[in-house]
Amino acid sequence: MTRFTLRKPLTLAAACLLLAACQSAPPIRYYTLVPAKPGEAVPAADPAYRVIVEPVSVPAQVDMPYMVVREGRSQLVPVEAQRWAAPLADEVRAALIDRFGTVVAGPGAAADGSLPLYRLRVALRRFDSVLGRQALVDAAWTVENIATPEQTVTCDSQVAASIADGFPALADGHQRAVADLASRISVGLDTLNAGKTDDVCMAANSR
Repeated sequence: MTRFTLRKPLTLAAACLLLAACQSAPPIRYYTLVPAKPGEAVPAADPAYRVIVEPVSVPAQVDMPYMVVREGRSQLVPVEAQRWAAPLADEVRAALIDRFGTVVAGPGAAADGSLPLYRLRVALRRFDSVLGRQALVDAAWTVENIATPEQTVTCDSQVAASIADGFPALADGHQRAVADLASRISVGLDTLNAGKTDDVCMAANSR
């Protein structure tokens, strides 16, 4: 009898703690690197070339479903309630595809000779998130002319966007940083398509 009367309050207390924990758990929020489309569609200009975007590689430290923020000089903190809508590598690739209006790699793309066809490879070396300060993207990217592989150039670009406090601002900062990276790559592709192979990296990073 004594054992039963002691266990009942403990069981009730445990249930209350579990209920409180469930109620206090923060909601999971999802973010994307693909920008929203404007309300009124703007007709796209006729492209001068087509681009195949290969799968993107990201640093292992941030290759996870949720955001990872930097604290201090050396600490990385995963925030499980703040997540990317897709794996980070897929989010970056989707943003690049959205920028270039690319084709899917395959026999059909390779056989289409109406426009020059380029292959784009992007490897992120850093994807730093500092709340209230900046979103930084550091990437090596390679553009290759499919028809003439000797026309291949590899460049480095580092882009940082200043941000306000909060995770929505952090996601927006990374979206802007990736868009800036895509714009630099676009300038590089324009330069390569004009036959100025030696000027690609300088032109891309001078914007």
